Amino acid sequence: MNNTINNYTKEEAINLAFKLGFEGENKRHSCSQASYNAISTVLGIKNTLFFKSLSALEGGGANTTQNSCGAFCGGLVIFSYYFGRDYDLWEKEKTDITSSLLGQKLYNRFVEKWGTAICKDMQKQIYGFETDFMDEFQFKRFEDAGGHSTGCPTVVGLASAWTIDIIWDELIKDKDLSNIPDMKDIDAFFPPKEAEKYKKK
Repeated sequence: MNNTINNYTKEEAINLAFKLGFEGENKRHSCSQASYNAISTVLGIKNTLFFKSLSALEGGGANTTQNSCGAFCGGLVIFSYYFGRDYDLWEKEKTDITSSLLGQKLYNRFVEKWGTAICKDMQKQIYGFETDFMDEFQFKRFEDAGGHSTGCPTVVGLASAWTIDIIWDELIKDKDLSNIPDMKDIDAFFPPKEAEKYKKK
């Protein structure tokens, strides 16, 4: 029996996640969306609603740089999808911290590499300064220092690869894991009348 997920070996999956994460942040920006896209592509669980919901987590939360790195958040969403507490446990007032325990492993990787998972503090480590993304001068300085060419793309690539590495042994192997309905199956998320609002022509 092959130890693969969606026909990828662990090494292939990790390498592809890094590549997709790096390229996504480099070309399209949004660390949170770029990391989710990379990881979910490898695992075969790309989903429009999840992807869209990660948008405002970019740049340390609403581009403020004050909170968790968006690439870290992308990994947490993946852990939560597979192992997060569902509504059944919620209604029964029971807890399940499995996804958080996996998230702590990712957090530890960030701390080992940059000493933190907070966007502004990571920027100090990588670029030597913080950036107010809403300030034109500061944003240019960030870009000139490699912000979207090398710095943040590397962060996203590593976070995506680390997430695959951490979750790999927790997932069933030799199976197609692409089982999240996408927008074409929006009725699975909303009642028919409400779903119509979200459907694109």
